[in-house]
Amino acid sequence: MLRRILHSPGWTDAVLLVQWEVARRRAAIGGATMMTAQWWPWFEFGLVRKVSASSFRPRPSVDGGLMTIRRRAEPLIDAADRRRYQAMVHQVFTGRGHGIAQILARRLPPASVRNWLRNNKVGPKALPRDLSAENWAELFELATTRSPSNLPAS
Repeated sequence: MLRRILHSPGWTDAVLLVQWEVARRRAAIGGATMMTAQWWPWFEFGLVRKVSASSFRPRPSVDGGLMTIRRRAEPLIDAADRRRYQAMVHQVFTGRGHGIAQILARRLPPASVRNWLRNNKVGPKALPRDLSAENWAELFELATTRSPSNLPAS
């Protein structure tokens, strides 16, 4: 359901009632998931509040979470680059290494990685889930300007 909403054009704001853990993951509470990172350049995800399972009849086995999705007025990345960007996020999330510096060093020049880490105030042992939407957009920019051949084709 969520993927269908994200792929649908024409809407700007959505309010969803989903399982509590789904709402937390989409809002990047405790770290971003790959799915959240893959859509961040075009959407902002928010967590409004927890809705107790006791609020429903019949009572579900888990609490609900009220979340929001807002389409960014100014996307962080051009929509034409969506597939390449999402493939890059997948590569980083599934990449080998102990920390973002090692993961990126397999795809980008080490000096570029060090500069990106410093400029974005990201520690070398940070995990992909620790990056912000802006970090991901900057990383995509770096990857497309420094090493476009390491990114999947559009």
